[in-house]
Amino acid sequence: MGRFLPGEPVPNEEVEDYIGVIGRATSNLREQTLANAGIKTRYYAIDKNQQTRYSNTRMAAEAVRAAVARSEIQLDDIDLIAAGSTIPDLIAPGMASMVHGELGNAPCEIVSTHGVCNSGMMALKNAYLQINVGEKRNAIAVACENPTRSFKSIRNSDVRPVDEEGSLALEMAFLRYMLSDGAGAALVQDRPASAGVSLRIDWLTLTSYANTGDTCMYFGLPNNTSTKAWWDYDTPADALADGALSLRQNLALLPHLVKVGIDEYERLLAAGRFDPHTLRWLPAHYSSERMKQMVLREMARRGTPGPPVDVWYSNLPQVGNIGCASIYVILEEILSQGLVNPGDTMLCMVPESGRFSVSFMHLTAVTAGGEG
Repeated sequence: MGRFLPGEPVPNEEVEDYIGVIGRATSNLREQTLANAGIKTRYYAIDKNQQTRYSNTRMAAEAVRAAVARSEIQLDDIDLIAAGSTIPDLIAPGMASMVHGELGNAPCEIVSTHGVCNSGMMALKNAYLQINVGEKRNAIAVACENPTRSFKSIRNSDVRPVDEEGSLALEMAFLRYMLSDGAGAALVQDRPASAGVSLRIDWLTLTSYANTGDTCMYFGLPNNTSTKAWWDYDTPADALADGALSLRQNLALLPHLVKVGIDEYERLLAAGRFDPHTLRWLPAHYSSERMKQMVLREMARRGTPGPPVDVWYSNLPQVGNIGCASIYVILEEILSQGLVNPGDTMLCMVPESGRFSVSFMHLTAVTAGGEG
């Protein structure tokens, strides 16, 4: 696996040195948001002049290069690139096409996936299935996020404020302090590496619960009940002013994500897909430590069996919330730090608030010698 985190880690007190200030009320959200999230440092693909230093495409390509450098193949051996992002650099062509062009490797199949936090799991499942049926031997799945570009104060100066001090609506403002940039990649093959520990994908599920609730996290609408998308405005400036070109999340709907996430966990548990008591780790993507506590409290209320709290694994405090790339960067850290041994099992969890979907993946640590 490989990862790419741009620049140096940015501590909480320097966040607004990069993204700027938009109204006093917006800035006052910083401490509350960061306290709830538990984030201490993060990485930004922009500099302190709010200029882009790394595109989504470049970060994804760097993560792929890092994954291949740790493997026994060369870039030209890749026969599939599956790439996912919430907001890619371009509307068209697809993310995977841009990554392939940036890498410059030999012709190969490409797949672009799109969503929010599960974009990366969609890409990984495509790679896993193609390997599983024998279509491919060396597949790359890569996920990348670069939301900071949309949070810059200079970009939001023309968004219609909610008060006389120029503050943004809460559902836009808090995300400025919550999200950050980075990429992760996984090489998926039909065999373990000849040396060291590999992670075998035992199964991977992606389940949509979009039929159970309204849109929660979105980009392209002024609010989650509007029928007027950003395309429908007379000019891009009109869409920007109305907040239709800003990433938003309806906080009031997040308890529903907790509900459907645990519903899906219980469904898989009842089907005998995993044993929570034998897991070495539960690598989990979650937006904040507060969200994790909400999940734990609801599981306790239901009496849902789960692993001990110290089995949960996240690097959110150190690398920030990088959306669909988070689970890749978590797994890369677990492998690079030698935190698994042959035979260890892990259950990865990625909930997506977009319009509610949940992904789980079961992994077993194995070696080429047959251990695990």
